[in-house]
Amino acid sequence: MEWQTTLGRPVSLEGVGLHSGKSCRLTLLPAPADTGVRWQRVDLDGQPIVPATVDYVAGTERSTTLALGEARIQTVEHLMAALAGMGVDNALVQVDAPEPPVADGAAAVFVDLIRTAGVVRLEAPRRVRRVTRPVAVSHGNAHMVALPADRLRISYVFVSDHPALPTQFAEYAVDPATFPADIAPARTVGWLAEVEALRRRGLALGASLDTAVVVGERELLTPLRFPNEVARHKILDIIGDLALAGRVQAQIIAIRSGHFLHTQLARQLAAEFTEEALA
Repeated sequence: MEWQTTLGRPVSLEGVGLHSGKSCRLTLLPAPADTGVRWQRVDLDGQPIVPATVDYVAGTERSTTLALGEARIQTVEHLMAALAGMGVDNALVQVDAPEPPVADGAAAVFVDLIRTAGVVRLEAPRRVRRVTRPVAVSHGNAHMVALPADRLRISYVFVSDHPALPTQFAEYAVDPATFPADIAPARTVGWLAEVEALRRRGLALGASLDTAVVVGERELLTPLRFPNEVARHKILDIIGDLALAGRVQAQIIAIRSGHFLHTQLARQLAAEFTEEALA
């Protein structure tokens, strides 16, 4: 039998949001079994709580946004990936702004935060969402398929004809042994040519050379941490987005996919497969 987990103690982090550019204090707190991950806007009247499930996805442009009424939290995927990758089933995430800190554009800072808090066992069986038959989703030239497997493993193909950022491939089994070193440090990618247009739409206001792999017209403006860092970060995004469907057990193959397609697959998995105790 595998057991559900939560955090050992509260821990906090401060920083600015990737898209909002607003300062935020984020606090992770322990939570009871079978409550999952929930986000709380402590800066709003009544301190509303938004469950981190596909039912509350309210936007997928450049990030994944959760919302319940007036309470919105943007760019939840990096912290969601860190919690899932480190094996945390239940947690309350408090924020005092509409977006958590971007940190370095990856999830390594959140991994360190979780390690500081510690991960403790709860007296309740862990539940998984097993994929028992192929499930596929597509949107334009982006595609994803979930296949039966005995663990969560993700393959990603990042397609590019940029002279300094060629097509990349990455594949990893997702667990607390591989996630911290192989996936968590991979940063989001940003195209310099798009920055001004994004900022006019209220996006990328907190982005900088320290928070992303920045791609210029002919060259990279920030060095890569891994030769396939962008593909690794896409796997990080998939982990975070699929966590909105519960603890998924499947082989995921993705080509060119982004948050919209990730959450579409998560929604389909949540609707079609029932959770069961992991014996």
